[in-house]
Amino acid sequence: MKYCGCLRNDKGDLGLRLKEIWDEVVEVCQAGSWEELKDEVSDVMFGFGRLLGYMCGRVYVKMWFDERHVKKIQGRMEECGCVRSKRHLVNGVCPSVGKV
Repeated sequence: MKYCGCLRNDKGDLGLRLKEIWDEVVEVCQAGSWEELKDEVSDVMFGFGRLLGYMCGRVYVKMWFDERHVKKIQGRMEECGCVRSKRHLVNGVCPSVGKV
């Protein structure tokens, strides 16, 4: 799958990877339905895949039960060219566009 520049693991991003996982765990605890719970658990698993990728020198490593999150970001890539949600776009454009 093709990703935009928002999905990367730079040196020194370990703390960021851990914070992302923690934020998703909080959302799991706040889930109000079974479907929302499955979505949030998938987000957590994707976060673990990003953490493992960081440790292996990769952007991401496939994890069990992260399919929902992967499908979500594939849809975002097709729709607006960015893995992040629309609220993170800058004037409708991926914030990584033009960055090196």
